[in-house]
Amino acid sequence: MTSTSVAQATVAYAPDSIPVWRAVARAIADIGTKRCFGLVGGANFKVTLALTDLGVEFIAARHEGGAVSMADVAARLTRELVVVSVTAGPGLTNAITGIGEAAKSDTPLLVLAGDVVTGDKQSAFAFNQSELVHSVGGEWRQIADPQTAYLETWNAAARAIKERKPVVLSLPVDVQEMPATVTMGKRHPPLMPRRSLNADKLAELVATIRSSRRPLILAGHGAVVADAQPLLVDLADRLGALLSTSIQAHGMFSGHPWNLGIAGGFSSPAAAELIAKSDVILAFGMSLNMWTTKKGRLIDDHAQLVQIDVEKGRLGKHRPVDLELEGDASQVATALLEALAAEDVSGIGWRTPEIAAVIDDKSNRNALYDDTSTQEHIDPRTLSKAMDDVLPKDRTVVVDGGHFVGWVARYLSVPDHRGWCIPIAFQSIGLGLAGAVGASVVQPGRLTVLAVGDGGFLMSIAELETAVRLKRRICIFIYNDSAYSAEVHHFVPEGYSVSMAQFPVTDFAAIARGYGADGCVVKTLGDLDAVKRWVDDGAQGVFIVDGRINPKLIADWYKEIFGSTNL
Repeated sequence: MTSTSVAQATVAYAPDSIPVWRAVARAIADIGTKRCFGLVGGANFKVTLALTDLGVEFIAARHEGGAVSMADVAARLTRELVVVSVTAGPGLTNAITGIGEAAKSDTPLLVLAGDVVTGDKQSAFAFNQSELVHSVGGEWRQIADPQTAYLETWNAAARAIKERKPVVLSLPVDVQEMPATVTMGKRHPPLMPRRSLNADKLAELVATIRSSRRPLILAGHGAVVADAQPLLVDLADRLGALLSTSIQAHGMFSGHPWNLGIAGGFSSPAAAELIAKSDVILAFGMSLNMWTTKKGRLIDDHAQLVQIDVEKGRLGKHRPVDLELEGDASQVATALLEALAAEDVSGIGWRTPEIAAVIDDKSNRNALYDDTSTQEHIDPRTLSKAMDDVLPKDRTVVVDGGHFVGWVARYLSVPDHRGWCIPIAFQSIGLGLAGAVGASVVQPGRLTVLAVGDGGFLMSIAELETAVRLKRRICIFIYNDSAYSAEVHHFVPEGYSVSMAQFPVTDFAAIARGYGADGCVVKTLGDLDAVKRWVDDGAQGVFIVDGRINPKLIADWYKEIFGSTNL
């Protein structure tokens, strides 16, 4: 029996039973899922239709990889479970890079993957789903018993939420048509028990803080997930500490006068100087990897380094720390505020006029550079700063991967941590456009700004139709140097020819109009007048800014971080 013959069969169900595809959809709706991104085929059409019947919004992508990237960013910004629906065979293989990105980013996703008839190894759609999913860090489960379909689906969704990971649920087409007995269901999300803190280590941390004079609070992705922003601000204000974030948590302390911005390769001169002078550093939900510590050079050898993370396996993983504390960022911050409530902390802190002057004078915005603009190419730093001034401040910035990334992080401001998403944990380019669509779906009140290179945009251009079709408000800011510049700037200094990483100039403004969007080519600041008019008219629809940046400019962070290797 082929997969199509099963899908087309007519089955009579008893009054107290429903097909498995409806039981799966019901479990997903009962756990509180609001959205499903996907692309339908023969093996996932019915379950996707059932989701819409139950009020789950379905957003159709043009490619399964795009569907997963949309869901990934949507889940990160809302911190809710998001569902993806793909068909059998290539439906899942097309999605695998996005699943790998979600796994490395701790994103809770439930991927419904249609599958061939149970045991059928001859189908053109057949392959080992389990091995593929596990190879990129996802979890794979399969519905095999129709009578447990509801519970298995609910458990798979709960697993994704609790463990913050992508779970792929295989749905063989023959099992989907089998009858499942209707049950009452579980109309609530899973309970999330909180671990108790180690009292001795908490006391040691309090003692360490007492001895501090120049404390710094670093916040990473784990602090975002834990909704720790207000607690960390309260703790910093109590201690007179400075604040900084990883690139993943960028925006968490936006607007705070003692915020240093991003720690790591994209640090401002002020951040690099003051982080290095900190004597006690509290890292909440931050991996302290080579990117956030500039390969260890950012943190002084004599500083007391404390790492706080909900996952024990991440503590001390990338570098030695002086104190490890397993716990949720909000939980630990709350405990510290309670422990310090009666303490005299007047001797701690370094919020002085002199420090404030350093933060302002040596900010990224005020840092000096030699403008390399010509009549044919604009300096990307100059263009980034100008775009920051032109675009509305109430924005969500989604960033693709590439050589240009640091200019976005340094010069495009964001209102808060929900205004920033950078899906490059897997080091893939081409995920940003679909991610921007996902951001625009869950945060429609804000203008979505996609920062992307020409290579990453062309790799994912199918989803431009999705953005236009959905009538999203998106400004696509392309750093166009007609090359894969990370490779160009890596291998040219070593004397290699890089012509295979360089391409003819693409007119993205013309492409925009072909898709029903609008756009302009920007070679000089005067060319931004078209962007200003679009903003003045309400910034409706999709607008592409084709920024013809100087292809010879090598980013300083690239030279510093990568040196002779780009891995």
